[in-house]
Amino acid sequence: MVLAGTITQKTLHPLTLLAQLVGRQVSGELLVVSNDVRWSLWLQRGKLLFATSSQNGFDALRFEGRQLFPETLSDLVLAQLQLYHRQYTHQSNDLTADYRAIRWLVEQEHIAFDQAGQFIRALAVTTLTSLLRVNRGSYEVNSFSNIVDYPTFCTLDIRTLVEQCHQESASLTKRDNTPISDMPAPKSSKVAQASVPGSDINTLLKQASPTTFETSLQALGSDPFTSTLANKSSASPSYQLVCIDSDDQCLQELRGYLEDTVFSITSVDDVATAVADLAKCQPDLIMLTTSMEGLNGFDLCSHLRRHPQYKDVPIILMARKTSIIGQLRAKFCGASYYIGKPINRTKLMVKLFTLLV
Repeated sequence: MVLAGTITQKTLHPLTLLAQLVGRQVSGELLVVSNDVRWSLWLQRGKLLFATSSQNGFDALRFEGRQLFPETLSDLVLAQLQLYHRQYTHQSNDLTADYRAIRWLVEQEHIAFDQAGQFIRALAVTTLTSLLRVNRGSYEVNSFSNIVDYPTFCTLDIRTLVEQCHQESASLTKRDNTPISDMPAPKSSKVAQASVPGSDINTLLKQASPTTFETSLQALGSDPFTSTLANKSSASPSYQLVCIDSDDQCLQELRGYLEDTVFSITSVDDVATAVADLAKCQPDLIMLTTSMEGLNGFDLCSHLRRHPQYKDVPIILMARKTSIIGQLRAKFCGASYYIGKPINRTKLMVKLFTLLV
């Protein structure tokens, strides 16, 4: 049963697609096609059971196997495994060949059950790394009724895998010289109270009407296939982002980054109405500049963390120039992320995915 898909290839945002599937706790097979390459991800309630690609071939199995189990997987075992793998690569279900090969290793007692999980995780990182680079293609999400026929060696958190893929890619390219710090908000509020902002911010916060923060992307009911992702493309975006910044160029770039995604951005450039506007928008995430005329972003972030409506809402602080001091101040005031301008699209999308899904 197809949830969503296209016949012709078009612009594709893999992170957005994964966010939808994880948020809805979908069970099934995500099949992505781009330039005759296919990616297959097996999902169970938003968790990843297995991932492979038609471009992997047997080379990925051989490489990961030698890396993980050099003493167990001898040349003879790998030769036998390749023969077993080959009989499925020439069939219509060739995307199951990798999984069948790992199952064969377990059945022949070459590797243990938990080692099969390690193997699958390594292949998943390789598969997702290549999938996240896709920008044009088609996809469909199918029911996977025969998934019970396969043993579940592991269930993987897709957010963690995406973060790992991004970190590994960044360590290889190192194109961005601006240090980006990924810092969780501090649990203690005593540190956040170190800076004392002006009374004008206090007044604005008191004027904001408290409302309950709710994510608009709800998990589906007992049957995750009752609602289609196809309908999602014509519906309102799932996540509301509010950007408090007077930098028109930055806002224009952000709108371009988020076009055709599940993210909708609302800009606020008037400091006097910033908090009141936040109350109206009920944002899922706030992007806040550290320096704007009449506004200290660090102080505003600190106060938002004390407000019941915004204490759990992710806040990304944007700085024209990042620094060690800025990183520390961002951590102390409770920011979820501290990033420099101009903003790197890949890093931003990965962070939005990990913060909101």
